[in-house]
Amino acid sequence: MIPVISFVGHRNSGKTTFATQVVRILKEKGYKVAVLKSTKHKNILKDTEGKDSFKYRQSGALAVGIVTPEELILFKDIGKINLQHLAFLLFSDCDIVICEGFKRSDVPKFEVFRKGIQESPLYPELSNVIGVISDTELPDVKNFSIKEPEKVADFIEKEFLGKKEEIELFVDGKKIPLKPFVMAALKGVVLGFIKNLKGVDRRSSKVEIRLPLEENSEG
Repeated sequence: MIPVISFVGHRNSGKTTFATQVVRILKEKGYKVAVLKSTKHKNILKDTEGKDSFKYRQSGALAVGIVTPEELILFKDIGKINLQHLAFLLFSDCDIVICEGFKRSDVPKFEVFRKGIQESPLYPELSNVIGVISDTELPDVKNFSIKEPEKVADFIEKEFLGKKEEIELFVDGKKIPLKPFVMAALKGVVLGFIKNLKGVDRRSSKVEIRLPLEENSEG
């Protein structure tokens, strides 16, 4: 599973500045990093009426992608956000996904907090907080200095990188935990079937399977 870690905090706490420093340090260490940022603003990349992409969406297309020589822009309505599934779908070629926001998600998260902020820290009310990054010491949580992003990057590297699962299974967007012997069995069966198939390059490094499940019929 690609590790997904989020930086949360009050407005103007410095979470963007700190998170970008961590991204830079991880990049310098040789890791491929993707970023997902949460925002309350809508229509940041507005699908303008009259444009071809707008016409396709009005015609009933579930999703519309625009491909330029350098970028891909995707317009798609989303429901409940599952960050791990998004990472699996969008960033399978990356080593880690760093998020900003998504404080109600269940992914591991750091809170960025400054003593000058009037609001109380968020971490007592959030789940899966693995540390607070601050300019002051806070109780009942692992503390990191806001002046030392390299120590947070080292912590992330030690705790989350280098532990990527060989096999990931999602059913309807939900991550299904697999025990080691199940992973080994699935890997053996799949590779046994495909290794001699025509068109499979023996130098390939990744296999992806999508399997629609038929509804069970009764009677």
